[in-house]
Amino acid sequence: MNDEPGSFWRLLLFSYATNVVVLAVYILIAHAFDGFVYSACRWDCGWYLGIASQGYDTALRSGPTDNGQANWAFFPAFPLLLHAIEALTGWPGQRCGVLLNNALLPLMAALIARYAWRRAAVDQCLTVLIAAMFPYSLYFRVPYTETLYGTLLIGLLLLLRANRLGWAAVCAACFTATRPTGAPILALIGIAKCWQQGVPFFPLSKHARRSMATIGRCVVLGAAGGIGLLAYMTYLHVHVGDAWAFKHIEAAWGRHGGNPVGNILQGLRANDLTIRAFLPGREMSQRYLALCCIAGCVLVAWGILTRLWLEAGIVLTTMLLATSTCLWSSARYLFANPAMLVLVAAAAQRLSAQWRAVFLCFCAMIQVLFVVLWYQGARFLM
Repeated sequence: MNDEPGSFWRLLLFSYATNVVVLAVYILIAHAFDGFVYSACRWDCGWYLGIASQGYDTALRSGPTDNGQANWAFFPAFPLLLHAIEALTGWPGQRCGVLLNNALLPLMAALIARYAWRRAAVDQCLTVLIAAMFPYSLYFRVPYTETLYGTLLIGLLLLLRANRLGWAAVCAACFTATRPTGAPILALIGIAKCWQQGVPFFPLSKHARRSMATIGRCVVLGAAGGIGLLAYMTYLHVHVGDAWAFKHIEAAWGRHGGNPVGNILQGLRANDLTIRAFLPGREMSQRYLALCCIAGCVLVAWGILTRLWLEAGIVLTTMLLATSTCLWSSARYLFANPAMLVLVAAAAQRLSAQWRAVFLCFCAMIQVLFVVLWYQGARFLM
């Protein structure tokens, strides 16, 4: 498929058909547990549903198992959207979350495919298949913020490539209200846009007018994008008394600012990588998470070598932010990410047809294993 008229709609149809098949597998496996809607809701899902139905906490929780936690660490865009769907349908939050993400995922996959085609001439159907079958695509199907965040990120990149600044600004405002990493990633995208236009090299030359126009567009994008983050910080300041409560509350989960490289090296030294670490009821393996980060670094290096600098930069920035406090959830932040899927699809494009088929089958088998373990509550998938 190329950019001919109507091709995107065929791609979108292919994406929905593919993801319906994968979703059917999730539902089939869930029959052995408590059904898909209930079994899909694990770990952070409860926090998002609580915000959607009851709003944000006004003080720290003091229950025997709360450890002084509060739901301020979870940004508002996803729970607000859940609340709106609940109000419109009257359905419970779990069903709304599953509906929202499984409706958005095929659209996100099609947008990633279109972006990868324009950016690196990657076969669009291959990208859709990878987005559907990649093991960490699990997080796009459960009531987590990954799908909304990913859709807004890839939509923002496509809008900027098309010079649709107005819609890009709206997308950026929603993007920074979705997750704490939104604002730093938006800043990186703005810097990359300026760099692409040659702003660092010709600030006072005959290209000065073009450079100033580019800088102006980036300033507008950054100002509009900051609206989402600023709105949430204002809310926290008024209702909690701490505009940075979303950052400060991380300590309740054992997250403290530190050196991401040091955290990864410490994880590699942990002697805890056993089969038992992947079973339900067991603590997650720090070495496994560190190895995931190493794999991410390899893909980042490959992206840089193949001139996919922006995508590699987004993945690297995400990894550094995720591992700056601890390694928990770093694999999810790293691999359930549109920029990572672009790198994986571009790498898979270099394989022969037979090896691409083997790769896709391997991804599908690992994802099925992840689904079973997710339903059972395996902690390494937190």
